[in-house]
Formats: sequence, structure tokens, C-alpha cells
Amino acid sequence: MRITGGDMRGRNVHVPDLPGLRPTPSRVREALFSILGDIEGFRVLDLFAGSGIMALESLSRGAAVAVSVEQHRRAVQHLRHTCTQLGLDERWQIVPLTVERALAGLAGETFDLVFADPPYARGFAEKLPAWLSMHRIDCRQLVIEESARVEPVWPAGWTCRRSRRYGDTTLHFLVSEALERPDT
Repeated sequence: MRITGGDMRGRNVHVPDLPGLRPTPSRVREALFSILGDIEGFRVLDLFAGSGIMALESLSRGAAVAVSVEQHRRAVQHLRHTCTQLGLDERWQIVPLTVERALAGLAGETFDLVFADPPYARGFAEKLPAWLSMHRIDCRQLVIEESARVEPVWPAGWTCRRSRRYGDTTLHFLVSEALERPDT
């Protein structure tokens, strides 16, 4: 798999052969970052990180920091190896926990972008916004990758601004209504 943009564009990233690992296809990554535009200086949270390709794309395109959350032990070993190999130790943090536990540990933090690629059709997509709210994690934009066969019902307090379908994958772009309201 190759990084599709930024200063690491064209770099090969080894993807471990692990059951259930489904890296976001290059076509979907390119479309996502085209929609997002400039992410220079962003703090990015990558949930269900798997291969780490979304964190790598973000860092390559100018994100200041990426935090990847992954619970699978072999995937975490792979992420740490890739981080060291690419010299990203200062900018890329690997959190070896379940998403629920990691979010509890990140309570109160702020991220410009939260990307989540949970196992498809298991209800995680619908739970993630509520988990972020529960742990007071502010994010300017939440992007959730889900099966195109699933139509999530988002929790109160979150608005899906748009959804884009790419074959069997849909990207949902959400914002917290609390962050949309002007201060009074």
C-alpha cells in the first residue's frame, strides 16, 4: 500500500496480514483528503487504526500530530515498527487499547480531525459520536468509514453534514452540534 499525498507520497507501507484488517483503499483516501482540504498543523485522532494508513496520510499532508488507537497486539507492533522506520516518533503516538478505554484516557482533549474505521456493521459507527461526547473530546470534524450497506442512526447532538459512497464504503462527515452553536 502506498501513501497517496504529501511529503511521503509514494512511500510503501507494509500492511500486516491480520484477520479483519481492511485498510482504507487509496481511492477513498484521496477523495477524503480532497474533501478535507488543507490539514496543515492539525491534531488527528485515528480510531481503529489497523494499518495506520490514515495517520500516515495525515502526517504526510501536514498534520502536526497523529494519535492512533488500535487494540490488536500484532497490529500495534506493526504500527510501532512503521513509526520508527519512518522517523515519526515525535509526531505519531500509538495507543494500544480498545477505543473505549483510549477515549477515557483522552478525556478533555481537542482534535481537529477524528477518523474512525471500525469493523463494519457492528454498531460502532453509531456509538462513536456518543463516546466522544461522553469523554468531552472536542473535534472539529468526525469522519466515520462504514459499509455502504449500513445506514447509521446518529446520536442526539451530532449532525451528519454529508456522506460519500465509494463502492462498498461510505464516509460520513459529522460535526457536534455543541461546537456548531455560536457562543451567546
